[in-house]
Amino acid sequence: MNKTQVFIATLRAGSFCARHFLALTITVATACAVWTVFYFALLFVALLTGSGVGGLLTYPIGLILIFFSTTVISLILLFPSTASAEWFARWRGFPILAQIPLSLVAMALLCLLTVGIPSVFSPESTFYSFLLGFGFLFLVLLVPLGFYWWVAQSLPLVLSIFRSLLKLLRR
Repeated sequence: MNKTQVFIATLRAGSFCARHFLALTITVATACAVWTVFYFALLFVALLTGSGVGGLLTYPIGLILIFFSTTVISLILLFPSTASAEWFARWRGFPILAQIPLSLVAMALLCLLTVGIPSVFSPESTFYSFLLGFGFLFLVLLVPLGFYWWVAQSLPLVLSIFRSLLKLLRR
């Protein structure tokens, strides 16, 4: 590889890492913000109805749980789904938007593994509970996956649209 190829490969790798780190950070921050809004909305309803406001540790413990669970889910399910779709689409020469269904397929496979592996080792597990667990996990992660994907791929998508417009203008 010559110096230009090394530079381009380094730039691509750096861009990949920066985009996915940004997507992880924004996904976790958004989940924490949603928890905060939800908590204070419930607190407001409790004050209006004269109900108990709960314990002092409810908000911070909930925030810590949301932070860690969102981080783990993003690293174990969302990142591999979007990264594998990005790699496959680039390898096959697909457009950027083709990564969306590829990410869904990759996440479905990861959800199958996530629910399936414990089901195999659990004697009480049934096929119904496996399907229920898979369906619940997959459906719950659809919005976070879409959010993560759009954050991670917004810059390449804008650049792709810009290149397409330049090609049209040159004709």
